[in-house]
Amino acid sequence: MILTINGFGQIEGKVIDEKTKEVIPFAKVQLIDIGVNTTTNEKGVFSFDNVPSIHLNVKVSAFDYSTELLRLNFGSSEQIIITLSPQHTVFEEVIVSGTEGKLQGENITSVDYRSRDYLFQTGATTLGEALTNIPGVQQNTIGTGISRPVIRGLSGTRVITYWEGLRIENQQWGEDHGMAISELGLKGVEVVKGPSSLMYGADAVGGVIQFYDEDYAPVNSKEIYATTKFESNTVGTTNEVGFKASGEKFKVNVFANYISHTDFQLTDGDFLDNSRFWATNWKVALGYRNNNYVSNLRYHGSYSQLGIPGHTHDLVPDASIFISDRRGLRSPKLPAQFIENHFVVWDNKLFFKNADLKVQIGNTNNHLREFDHDREVPFTNLNLNNTFYHVRYHQHLSEKTDIKIGSQGMYQANRNLDNTESFIIPDANSLDFGAYAILNHDLTKKWRFQTGVRYDYREIETLQDNMNPDLPSNIDMNPLSRNYATLNYAAGFVRNAKRSTVRFNASSGFRAPHLAELLADGVHHGSLRYEKGDRSLTPENALQLDASLELHFDHFEFIINPYVSFIRDFIYLQVTDSVVSSSVGTFPYFEFSQTDNAIMYGGEVAFHYHPHQLHRLHLESSFSVTIAEDQDGTPINLIPQPNFTSRVRFDVNSGKKFKVKNIVLEHHYFLPQNRVAPLERASDAYGVFNFAGQMQWELKKDRAVDIKAGVRNLLNNSFIPHLSILKNLGTQGIANPGINFYVKLAVRLGK
Repeated sequence: MILTINGFGQIEGKVIDEKTKEVIPFAKVQLIDIGVNTTTNEKGVFSFDNVPSIHLNVKVSAFDYSTELLRLNFGSSEQIIITLSPQHTVFEEVIVSGTEGKLQGENITSVDYRSRDYLFQTGATTLGEALTNIPGVQQNTIGTGISRPVIRGLSGTRVITYWEGLRIENQQWGEDHGMAISELGLKGVEVVKGPSSLMYGADAVGGVIQFYDEDYAPVNSKEIYATTKFESNTVGTTNEVGFKASGEKFKVNVFANYISHTDFQLTDGDFLDNSRFWATNWKVALGYRNNNYVSNLRYHGSYSQLGIPGHTHDLVPDASIFISDRRGLRSPKLPAQFIENHFVVWDNKLFFKNADLKVQIGNTNNHLREFDHDREVPFTNLNLNNTFYHVRYHQHLSEKTDIKIGSQGMYQANRNLDNTESFIIPDANSLDFGAYAILNHDLTKKWRFQTGVRYDYREIETLQDNMNPDLPSNIDMNPLSRNYATLNYAAGFVRNAKRSTVRFNASSGFRAPHLAELLADGVHHGSLRYEKGDRSLTPENALQLDASLELHFDHFEFIINPYVSFIRDFIYLQVTDSVVSSSVGTFPYFEFSQTDNAIMYGGEVAFHYHPHQLHRLHLESSFSVTIAEDQDGTPINLIPQPNFTSRVRFDVNSGKKFKVKNIVLEHHYFLPQNRVAPLERASDAYGVFNFAGQMQWELKKDRAVDIKAGVRNLLNNSFIPHLSILKNLGTQGIANPGINFYVKLAVRLGK
């Protein structure tokens, strides 16, 4: 690439081949820091206007070429010549991590990124189901409509969810409280496995899931798309529309969708009653850029109605009472969840010659209503409001050394609203404050080191005076006021060579007990149990050692990522042999407890083979396993089954106007889970095949119709995942959906 500066803020360049010196047309050039992208023309030339005269990260990529991430000085008039080298085999898109602003191969920690197209390549019904295509990630489920992510056996408040840098809070302590983010307008997902307290704050002892939305359209262009998807198993539909427009300074993205599913069908043709759900989501993003200032204001709203299948007030129910020989209606019947979310985040970046300042403020509001038997008065009516801030200063001390100094904090207000039958947790406020510093140093071109430290403080206070004493509840009305403080650290290195990447990272984490773990005392209908908290619980402290080896050859990639995690004062929900009778039924009794030490170890192994003789064939496989036990060797409950995921993809790319792009055959195999906690039910092995194909009909330049079709659970196998709450119903549990045919159409128009 030849880069020249034509006066203030105007940039023009050319992308060329390293060996032949010929131009590379249609290469993608991205100014990562300010969110601007364009492509080269037929002569390999690109240009940008109004670019600040500072150092910026530039990503340059082209098909059949290696991707380059460069830090260039746009304030210099010196001509810079950079080239792209041909790459015989391109396995997957090279990603710049949002966590570090580095190519993934240069990250100290193992950051796993997957694009939306990859996650949904075989037609997953929900985002939670799609995330299980990432090694080490599974999901807790109640039917198909309710799911929450599990990273290496940990979930709930131990896994922090971020959307475009905003921490999402949605009562995730509940096993029946699913993710609040949908696939609407989604670009991709980044998963950090293990303690990640330095950049993300307290609680992330299990890991972090970061969701990123689609980029804005290229400068001075517009894009419009509409998609519709139909699924046979649930007679489900998903319809989505999107509009993107960008000028020199202002940009806008608008997305909306509507999702509707009836009860899902089992392998024998019957239906699981009340597994239906519907939802609508909408997103708006407004961007502004002027010289060295970039601002993005984003809003994400959603409303959903989720049936709660398998709900019963009987202690030992017969699973057959939840099965119907007729498909139900689309509107939920009781019991059901009605959930409304509003998320807003304002992200501001100010760039200097060798530094940048980021200021981010945001708010999340979650309104959760659970109806049991009365449509007028919810059994649970909770509102959680969370205000969040993040300030970070990033200074490049030299070409090889940089430091990040920042502060994060949030203020939460959890309230039981007046129109409710009962409550399971009291009203409370909590305040978080954190400060951190992270130092990166490139010792050589191959070796990169990172170390950091963070201080966190949390304060929790209940507001019992706000509670209605006439509501039926056994919650201890004595006020509770706690504060917790801790110091965490991380240190590691990465060594990048031509054929290998080696990483090692040691990191600590901290999680204060949640309000539910401290004070819960009541029936939790979505989880079908009575839960009892413990005021004496102390914070968890975690230490994880994580290593990885990646081997890169022309036609073969191999990755092994072992880890071991030690968690002191591990909090868990202990099943007992007791039952509790209440006015609404009889429920098994669970209580929050704590063990001195827990150890979790395992890892992921993956390979990707691309035969030299068959360039269009891709063979992928991964294996994930987590083993968890306390200091006495007793297994910890709700640990995912060891599992294999294998995928065969053939890129056809035949035809001109109408082409078959690829076909995919996927197989998930789960080994038995026999290492279970006392009174926990073991799970059998099972396998599932999925098949998919993708086609494209090109109408004209920048206009096309994409067609995706396939079959999930191709062989109509009956199976029950270990993390499905429905596995505990009856003597055998209730299986997941049977065979599911789907087709998706997408019309894309550009200008």
